[in-house]
Amino acid sequence: MISLSWGVASDTGRIRKNNQDSYLADGAVFAVADGMGGHVGGEIASKMAIDVFAEAFSETENSPNIVDVVRKANSAILARALREPKLAGMGTTLCVLSVSEDENKYQLNLVNVGDSRGYLFRSGELYQLTDDHTLISEMLRSGEITREQAGNHRARHILTRALGVDPEVEIDHWKIEPKESDLYLLCSDGLTNEMTDPEIVQILAKQEPTDELAQELVNGALNNGGSDNVTCIVVKVSTVASAASTMGGNEKSRIVELPSQTKMRERLQNATRAVGTDIVERDHFISVSQLQKEREDKEREQRARDNAQKYAGSAVRVNPVITSATTRSPELSAIPMPLPKRATERKLRFGSFLRSLIFLLILAIVLAVGVSAIGIYANHSYFVGLDSSRVSIYRGRPGGLLWYNPTLVKETKLNENQVAPYHLPDLEKGVSEPSLAAALAYVDRLSSESSQISSATVPSPTTTLPAVNPTTVASGSG
Repeated sequence: MISLSWGVASDTGRIRKNNQDSYLADGAVFAVADGMGGHVGGEIASKMAIDVFAEAFSETENSPNIVDVVRKANSAILARALREPKLAGMGTTLCVLSVSEDENKYQLNLVNVGDSRGYLFRSGELYQLTDDHTLISEMLRSGEITREQAGNHRARHILTRALGVDPEVEIDHWKIEPKESDLYLLCSDGLTNEMTDPEIVQILAKQEPTDELAQELVNGALNNGGSDNVTCIVVKVSTVASAASTMGGNEKSRIVELPSQTKMRERLQNATRAVGTDIVERDHFISVSQLQKEREDKEREQRARDNAQKYAGSAVRVNPVITSATTRSPELSAIPMPLPKRATERKLRFGSFLRSLIFLLILAIVLAVGVSAIGIYANHSYFVGLDSSRVSIYRGRPGGLLWYNPTLVKETKLNENQVAPYHLPDLEKGVSEPSLAAALAYVDRLSSESSQISSATVPSPTTTLPAVNPTTVASGSG
């Protein structure tokens, strides 16, 4: 018989507007999913993955094949994204812990895709069981960069595996023999991006209920910045059937392996299969004596001493993060990358930059077209006005248009004193004409009108008539 207790805590964080993390904790299965692919897509993808697990574990009394359920979740997310173009590119990480019974023994199954993590806290020590499926982790394992460089690398949030990206997803699978007082931690990267392993250890080492431990972890991430959604599930193994009652007397007790980098590398070279084939299953077990031998490794002891100096007074010790393969295999290189962790989330996103660049480009084009249109309009307009006292023709608009000032095209021989007085106010403002020919025609009309006025004001010649002398009429007397 195995008895578990667990606690869950989740928070949107101090920067995000919505929580794209989803989780499941029902005693038989525990899962954390961290969505990606935009404000809507990431939230939908993570919830779909959790819903698939909830349904699979509720349909039967026996535990389903956890790997098959992961594949089912991957297919469901991919199918919906194909049906709904607005959700294209959505995906999610997934870290799941489930309980199963094999040959009258209880065991824990741990699967992982992405960079949500699974930890084991045992006997005062913290072990990272899962590998991060990120570009930076691959570069770190291959020796291309150092841990110091990885911490500030601009590609540190790019995933190399996720659900909903490809029809065939490579899944990491561990089988673990539980031990009483074990603590298992499943969490999204909102926790591990904000808290160091020593900080996590200091909380898990407290003798507190699991729900309080989960909430303290989330609070720690928030206090350290809370730049992302953060979700934690803490599972404690309260009781478990003893190994002696379920195994032969000569069989040694086994616990989850926590190997050195060299041994992990050798095992992965033999265990890893091509993408699209059966799941990569790693039965990572070693004897207690072998684990003790590895604890005496010089590098591990040196890191333990460093941690002891840094966290004086703490009785716990932290193991280094486990690493795995050293190079990207040709099969792994076939996975589309770089794959954005989230489209709407990190400090620097290519999608946002591209949208801003496109907007600025469109704005520049519109401004250029507008300026060109104004220039064409200004340079193909004419008006007739006065240059000092002479009637002249200008190109442009009266008074100018923006930075386009009128230019003199022709100065006529017509003076303002030759123009009818009622035309002068219009000429002072400028009489606009659609073309140069129209402006010349207007000047010709002014000139003709001026000639007619001049002709009308010249006096007509006077006709001289001969003088008429008065006639004297003589009156005769009769």
